[in-house]
Amino acid sequence: MIWFQDFINNNVPKLITTAIILVVTIVLTFIITFIFNRIIKRQKNKRTVTITRLIRSLIRYTLAIVVFITILGVWGVDIMPIVTGVGVLGLVIGLGAQTLIKDLIAGVAIVFDNFYDVDEVVEINGFKGKVLEIGLKSTRLENWKGEIKVISNGEILEIINYSRNPSVGVVEFDIAYQEDINRVFKLIEENLENLKEIYPQIIEGPNIVGIIDVGNSVKIRITVKTISEQHYAVERGIRKYLKEVFEEHQIEMPFSKNIIYDRQSKDKI
Repeated sequence: MIWFQDFINNNVPKLITTAIILVVTIVLTFIITFIFNRIIKRQKNKRTVTITRLIRSLIRYTLAIVVFITILGVWGVDIMPIVTGVGVLGLVIGLGAQTLIKDLIAGVAIVFDNFYDVDEVVEINGFKGKVLEIGLKSTRLENWKGEIKVISNGEILEIINYSRNPSVGVVEFDIAYQEDINRVFKLIEENLENLKEIYPQIIEGPNIVGIIDVGNSVKIRITVKTISEQHYAVERGIRKYLKEVFEEHQIEMPFSKNIIYDRQSKDKI
């Protein structure tokens, strides 16, 4: 402990200066976060929100680097080689920060190439969810179950954006083979038009594509175009509505049947 006490006694000015720098940094970070959060809340344009958050991340990283170099200078480290280009490159390689640089470059590319914005629904490397935040280093997604996944920007290989175009809902169902298909089509067309009043997110349809398979039953497909990622509720509504219509007009829908035999009597149960 003697060496620790000697270290404190011999470096009081440096320790005080370092503490002041850290406190000022924390205050500046709080102020920057507060200002940018207010700007983000006032913005309704997704693109503007995304760029604003990227600038916020850029300022944070820049501030952290400046503070780090300043503290090194306080403790007598020669910062000139770090400030020069060769020195920075050597520092990066020496610290093994190639991955960090890769993430930063990828983050800038994602935003300025407009791959996706905040609040859009995307699928990245097989994980589908809403974009919560795009940072310089990583992207945060939240899926429909509330699970949050953080993906390093440099590891993003595949992107599917579901929010740039309308979504298409698909409903497939079976009716008994002996049913009059023309009567069924007519009932569907007459009744599904009412769904537009219930689901304002419908853009086009529902439309009967036609018969897509014939076997023990007849499989029919219906499609509907909705606002992006709003087709799930419409699909559920179509299925419910069809069941009610078919029950009302006595249209038979096939279902699985189990036949049980009694081995002793050999009769069906």
